[in-house]
Amino acid sequence: MNSKIISGIVLLALSLYLKPLLAIVGLNEELFGLHWQGKTVFSLSPFLVQIILAVIGIIMLFIGGMQVAKQKNK
Repeated sequence: MNSKIISGIVLLALSLYLKPLLAIVGLNEELFGLHWQGKTVFSLSPFLVQIILAVIGIIMLFIGGMQVAKQKNK
């Protein structure tokens, strides 16, 4: 399998199981925020992070599939 396909599958799995993994590791949702002098400057919701990971994973799968198709055509 192509490395891009594998990384796409990993990103999709991570996007599906992000909250349980954070709970198991013991991290909270403040992980997705930028904190400066005790104040939250910038914050992403975990749901938005899941969507971003899923989109990147789908793009990686698509690129990897195109590379595999090109190699088979040669």
